[in-house]
Amino acid sequence: MKKEQSSAAKLSKKRDTTAEKVEGLRSKLSKTGFSETEFNTLDNEKIELENSVSILQEKVDTLSAQLEGRLAFNYSDPVRGFDRSKVKGLVARLINVKVPKNSTALEVVAGGKLYQVVVDEAITGKALLNNGKLQRRVTIIPLDKIVPRRVSSAAVDRASSMAKDLNTTAQPAIELVGFDEEVRNAIEHVFGSTLVVDGMKAANSICDATKTRTVTLDGDVYEPSGLISGGSKDNLGSTLSKISQLTVASKELKEKTKRLDVIVNKLESMSSQSKKFEKLSVELELATSELAAVEKHISQTSYGMLKDKFDAMKQEISDATDEIESMDKTKDEKWALYNELKEKEAQLTQDREKRLKDVETKVQEAKELVVSKENAAREVCYMKCICYLVVCMIVYSRLMHPFQLLGRGSVTRARP
Repeated sequence: MKKEQSSAAKLSKKRDTTAEKVEGLRSKLSKTGFSETEFNTLDNEKIELENSVSILQEKVDTLSAQLEGRLAFNYSDPVRGFDRSKVKGLVARLINVKVPKNSTALEVVAGGKLYQVVVDEAITGKALLNNGKLQRRVTIIPLDKIVPRRVSSAAVDRASSMAKDLNTTAQPAIELVGFDEEVRNAIEHVFGSTLVVDGMKAANSICDATKTRTVTLDGDVYEPSGLISGGSKDNLGSTLSKISQLTVASKELKEKTKRLDVIVNKLESMSSQSKKFEKLSVELELATSELAAVEKHISQTSYGMLKDKFDAMKQEISDATDEIESMDKTKDEKWALYNELKEKEAQLTQDREKRLKDVETKVQEAKELVVSKENAAREVCYMKCICYLVVCMIVYSRLMHPFQLLGRGSVTRARP
């Protein structure tokens, strides 16, 4: 038995040492400030963003390749130190179509002007033409010289009224595109003099009434001079539509790339903590397993089994003691409540008896008052009856004896 006790004591000491090691590792883990859940969430988001960025980059590259031939504008600096911000770019790249269904109409409105180049001043345009080594012919729109064209407000109001009557819509083309205020003159020059109308019949009527060029959503054109153009659309509208798609995709790509960079940087900053956390987690797992093995070994020895039984009984006694204390506390509370209710009952009884006495007194006073009132009423009634009888007798005597004898043998009529 002593041998088993000595062996159990060694195992108990080992268990205590291992338990301290486990607690120490848990404390170290909590102090690392590392959140495994947050790290895994960021890592998953990183994977999703990488996939999205890859898809968007492919879309941007494809659209850029499709538009490169039509929207390419390459030039060399005409002078050393040339400020390239003076060259704003092609009209097509300076606008965005607000509603995709208007792409065809807007592309027809712009026509060849869609590929003209906007610059800040005429002198910049001359410099580009002379020394810019342009690879193809271009038309330049200088913002300081170009005269914007606008549909009159009267024509817009009349067109809107007519369109409403025809159950359709009519809007100035310039209201259907977005652009920077810096290039407003150039955009008004390209889109400012045309109305976009939904429907051929309405477009024809509005053109005749307002003397303003109109274009339908399908790309049919009605000129104030009477000319009409239309027919097959081929790829008409595809340029602006693809530019809009490219703009949206590029913006989304930029946002997701920025978010991806933030997450990558955050994951890199957490990597050192992650390694430390992972190392401590492995050590904690091993220590926990070792502790479980020691406890299992102890529980399988006869001394260990007796000790477990003793500990269980000790725990039962502790639980029973706690329960007794709780019951004693509850008993005291119930007795205190009982005594309080008894006091309240006595007080209520006393108050009830006092109230009953007060009520009886008031009832008695009321009875006496009623009796006195009855007696007084009887006396008044009695006096009234006597007075009534006296009056009746007087009246009767007057009626029955109208004459009185005055003196001997003389009759005198009684004075009424």
